[in-house]
Amino acid sequence: MPVISLILLVLGIALVVGGSGTIIFVFVRRLPTIALINVAAVPVDQSAKKKEEIIAERIVRTSLAKTAPLRKFFFVVWLWLRERFRELARKIFELERRSERAARREWDALTAATRMHTLEREADDLLKSDKFVEAERKYIEALSIEQKNPKLYEKLGRLYLRNKQYDQARDTLRFASRLSPNDASVVAFLGEVAMAREEYSDAVTYFQHAVSLRPRQPRYLDMMIESCIAAKNKPLANDALAKLAEVNPENAKLADFYRRIKEIS
Repeated sequence: MPVISLILLVLGIALVVGGSGTIIFVFVRRLPTIALINVAAVPVDQSAKKKEEIIAERIVRTSLAKTAPLRKFFFVVWLWLRERFRELARKIFELERRSERAARREWDALTAATRMHTLEREADDLLKSDKFVEAERKYIEALSIEQKNPKLYEKLGRLYLRNKQYDQARDTLRFASRLSPNDASVVAFLGEVAMAREEYSDAVTYFQHAVSLRPRQPRYLDMMIESCIAAKNKPLANDALAKLAEVNPENAKLADFYRRIKEIS
């Protein structure tokens, strides 16, 4: 705003100086003539003095009359410039308002994101201490700021799973999966919920999907083998065991998995 005011002030002064310059120019040009008829300096009679005064006034009026078109032209130009300056000022003010609104939105978004991440960290710490109610409140408050954050829904679903609230866990993780269909972590957690609910066929399907998204992730292969054993799906269990042996040959559970799969009737 100070910059705009300064610009308008300078332009206004320029117009005043330009308009005044015309009149000053006329008087400067006629100054020698007027000086020559300085009636106060010449000792003449009253009638001659009066005549000289009239002549001097006529010279000034004539000069002003001759410059009338020029003064009219400057007046029209001044009106045009004044309107342009007003239009320019309106545009500058509007740009400033837009800039301020954009800056305010950016600041609000930054503030909201910072608050959301703070709530998320607090909820994570509470969950580590098994403070499920307090952690749930923090996650939900964070979700009120960013309502389509799949990771927040995943963490909330994991909280319900750990607290054995399997229905809430399933519904929350399904919503997270709709927001992020190719998130292997969310799919794997849905498999864990299905295992907890003893829905072993569903668990196998979820873990298969997780492995298809992350084929060299030992944890997902491990859980797929567990679900296949629970579902008594021997072919899929052997297939998953072979993949686990390939990506993690030092895995200590390989022998146990082999024995348990062999016992499937």
